Amino acid sequence: MIISAESIVLHSRRYGDSSRIVTLYTRELGKVAVVAKGVRTMKSTISAALEPLSHCRCTIYHGKNKELHTLSQAESITQRRNLTTLEHLQSGLMMCEAIIRTQAQEQAEPDVFELLRKALEVLDAAPEDQAYSISVAMRCRLAEVMGFGLQFVPPREQASVFIDVTDGSVAPAGIGVQMTRSAYGGMYASRRGQWTLVSEADKLEIESILSLYFSHHLEKRIVSQTYSHLR
Repeated sequence: MIISAESIVLHSRRYGDSSRIVTLYTRELGKVAVVAKGVRTMKSTISAALEPLSHCRCTIYHGKNKELHTLSQAESITQRRNLTTLEHLQSGLMMCEAIIRTQAQEQAEPDVFELLRKALEVLDAAPEDQAYSISVAMRCRLAEVMGFGLQFVPPREQASVFIDVTDGSVAPAGIGVQMTRSAYGGMYASRRGQWTLVSEADKLEIESILSLYFSHHLEKRIVSQTYSHLR
């Protein structure tokens, strides 16, 4: 079956002497892996469209019950001209990694696709010092779309904030995961669309809590699905 799919390139790696295996997030199929044959040769006309973060339309030979499909064509839809600085690139790849980590193979989620597309559009138009903040906002919104959003409240004057990973709420002191007020404030502002420069120390805290929070809820979802299959 030949499918034309609006796609965002999440990841790409070498395959053989001249090809690549590309992970796409598509509007029509969800997350899908394809082999792009000959794309690393000088004569390839589609290599530029398959760079990570690219927004393109792909023609895919989709084989039933296969994990790896064949890409026959790719054409850029949107030119991402500013996603070349280190901060822009790293922030965009964080968004892509969140999609790779959270989305099931070949399960279309149009709301998730649109979230990623819009976030990359905003990132492309933003100055470098706002890039990381935009990636935080996208990942917080992704948690909401998936049904386990963090329950943000305005940061208070206390030095530390404690997050309950079971529901994303601010917990009493000593319960949950501890964050500095500064790091929590950066997450809070980002989710409200107040793009701001986040310090390196605060980035480490934010990445730690987001990783822990997503891990908890993804593992909980897997256990629930396994249990339902056994019933």
